[in-house]
Amino acid sequence: MTATIASTCNPLSKKSGPRGFTLIELMITLAVLTVTLTLAAPSFTELIRDNRLISEVYAMRATLNMARSEAIARRLPVVVCGTVDGLACSEDPDWSSGYMVLLGADDSATVDVDNPSLNRLQWENRPNSRVSMVFSGDFTRFDAMGSSLGNTGTLVFCDARGAEKARGLIVTSVGSLRASVDDDDNGVVEDASGNDVSC
Repeated sequence: MTATIASTCNPLSKKSGPRGFTLIELMITLAVLTVTLTLAAPSFTELIRDNRLISEVYAMRATLNMARSEAIARRLPVVVCGTVDGLACSEDPDWSSGYMVLLGADDSATVDVDNPSLNRLQWENRPNSRVSMVFSGDFTRFDAMGSSLGNTGTLVFCDARGAEKARGLIVTSVGSLRASVDDDDNGVVEDASGNDVSC
């Protein structure tokens, strides 16, 4: 009997009910979370921008490789050019609003409006892209052998961070592609002529 009374009177033996966080614990948790997010957010933003830029480069690389393969397979010239409406090549070297792959001898070829799939092999519409894309020429063309002699150049991909984060894709005269590199170690990649790219 005395053991039962002692255990019920002992405050340490009481089972406490569910407890919540105290105000101080919540404030400390929020402070730690705020500091963590403040330090991590710029890194996440940079990572997202880098991935967006690389995705655009890979998409263009795939398009150019497809155009070259189609030229060889069909034994016909294939043009890759910038376009605003997907119906005709633009004379503007800025391909930021879109580009297409077109069967044709040069960039004067137009898309058959009644049957666009007849000679337009691909159209990438990019109206709100955050990555600009500028080609050093008006267009590139692959002949039936897959070469692009006379239609070479560098595609430069930029975002709001400028030339130091820019990427480049070089179309060689044999039709192959290579990434721009920074040979002089100044933090900016170079075009096919060895000059720093600009945004």
